[in-house]
This record gives sequence, C-alpha cells and structure tokens, in this order.
Amino acid sequence: MDELEGYLIAAIDKYKAKIEEDEELKKDLLTLVRKVSIDTTDNEGFSFILDKGEILNFKRGIIEDAEITIHATTADFKLLFTGELKPMKAWATKRLKFDASIDDVMRVKKLI
Repeated sequence: MDELEGYLIAAIDKYKAKIEEDEELKKDLLTLVRKVSIDTTDNEGFSFILDKGEILNFKRGIIEDAEITIHATTADFKLLFTGELKPMKAWATKRLKFDASIDDVMRVKKLI
C-alpha cells in the first residue's frame, strides 16, 4: 500500500463513521448509486462504487464509465489530504478537476 492509498482508506473509514452518525446524509444517499474514479493523472488511480451510502469494490484503476471522476496528480491529492492544499484553491487553479454533475459535486463535498 502506498501513501495515497493509505489516505484514501483513512478517508473511507472517516466517511463510514460520518454516515453512521448523520441520519440526514444517510437518507440523502439511500437511493444513490454512482461509479467513482479517482484519476491520479500520473498514476493508475483508484475507483469504487458508492451504493446507497456504502462504499464497495475499492480498488486500483479507474472506471471508464464512472459518473464521478476526480482528477489531480498524486502529489496534489496527497497535499489535499494533508491540508497543505485547500480544495477550493486546487479547483480554482485547475489542479483539481471534476467530471460529474453539479449535484454529484455537491454530494462529494458533503462526504468529505
């Protein structure tokens, strides 16, 4: 397991705890199913399925037909996880990009 994968697994664990505590969030995600890819533009990336609030099939590699794809370099993802790079600054400077509907982008924001 590399450093970025460790950050992602920790983020998934944090998400699982949040979903258990937040009934409104759990209700919002009750019918949602999305394929999610984390495209590390300089690496193989990661993917998972967000299925009614659960994260399933977390693995290396991206999903070509994902409804949500988040793009950044491995280094920038690490900086985002450590707080050295703020998400809005990364997005404004095009270091972080989303291929998703605006509704899905807002949902992703709530999950973090």
